[in-house]
Amino acid sequence: MKELNKRLVLDSIKYSNLNGIAGHEENIANAIKDDLKNIKGLKFERDGLGSLAVIKKSKLKNAPTISFTTHMDEVGFLVTSIDSNGFIKFTPIGGWWGHVVLAQRMMITTRKGEKYIGVVGSIPPHLLTRETAQRVVKIDKMFLDLGMTSKKEVEKLGIQIGDMITPDHGTAFQTPNPNRIIGKAHDNRISVVTGIEIMRELSNEELDVNVIFVASTQEEVGLRGARTSTYKWTPDVAFAIDVTIGNGTPGLTPKETKLGTGVALSMYDSSIIGNPRLIHSVEEVAKKNKIKYTFDGLANGGTDAGVIHLTKDGVLTMTLSIPSRYMHSHISMVDLQDVQQTVNLVVEYIKNFSNEKLEGLKYK
Repeated sequence: MKELNKRLVLDSIKYSNLNGIAGHEENIANAIKDDLKNIKGLKFERDGLGSLAVIKKSKLKNAPTISFTTHMDEVGFLVTSIDSNGFIKFTPIGGWWGHVVLAQRMMITTRKGEKYIGVVGSIPPHLLTRETAQRVVKIDKMFLDLGMTSKKEVEKLGIQIGDMITPDHGTAFQTPNPNRIIGKAHDNRISVVTGIEIMRELSNEELDVNVIFVASTQEEVGLRGARTSTYKWTPDVAFAIDVTIGNGTPGLTPKETKLGTGVALSMYDSSIIGNPRLIHSVEEVAKKNKIKYTFDGLANGGTDAGVIHLTKDGVLTMTLSIPSRYMHSHISMVDLQDVQQTVNLVVEYIKNFSNEKLEGLKYK
């Protein structure tokens, strides 16, 4: 087993533990700035939706620009109402399956930053008919129980309509296989960690390309931050870095992309056909540098690449994916060797990019 990058271990746990659904990503942006603030030559900029750009400029005049985008938000919920008995109703922010929500711990973060943990109520099986037990409970029928006895008690805590709710299961941790991390919000904080590590590894490199690391907002509700950020910082070549289905578990159709197989080169999803010339050029770099990779495709779902490639007159774009088990639930699992392979691929691609290579990718 290869020796782990200890920094990736610490960062993956740190960023998993941060809370931030769509529209509430500020503490993640602050953490990124704090982690990269001591690297010389980096510039930080924001757009109107809060996406953060970390920019490393080339000394070369007329250098091409490569960006890689990782969204900061996780799936979660918002408080929508508090009933007279103190039970809290909520609405999903991002995609959830009702089966994975019932009886789970949730954390409410108030506007003042105070945090309270409750549990999503569930009906004991003794009271369920066979027919009812086989149905998936709709999220709009669920409630969060903080143990309060009235609406007034809940309001005294400072909880209000619109407060953020995130999964709570304790801290992220390494499994008995130390390469693998279990935690919440790996979609897409593990890619944020990947982006930070890429910028660290490029920090002392003299490049023939401008590099923009974009930590985007509001991906889980419609790729919104990627739309505004790519308009503001339009690159010549763009990568979205996100997670994908970690196949290989019981019940899933066997596929090549699973934990431990390296970085997945996404051919397509419901929002983009990856640029073939870009995909082929990335594959060449992976082969040359003996970087583990697979090919991936999803009929449903998408990434920030879906709007990045449509910006202005079109951007050469593809998605690089990190396999993850149990996405869009309270907890998921990733393999840090896949993260390292993704870092290695992007770093090598950027280090060897030039205007000449950009011309080879363009349509004539």
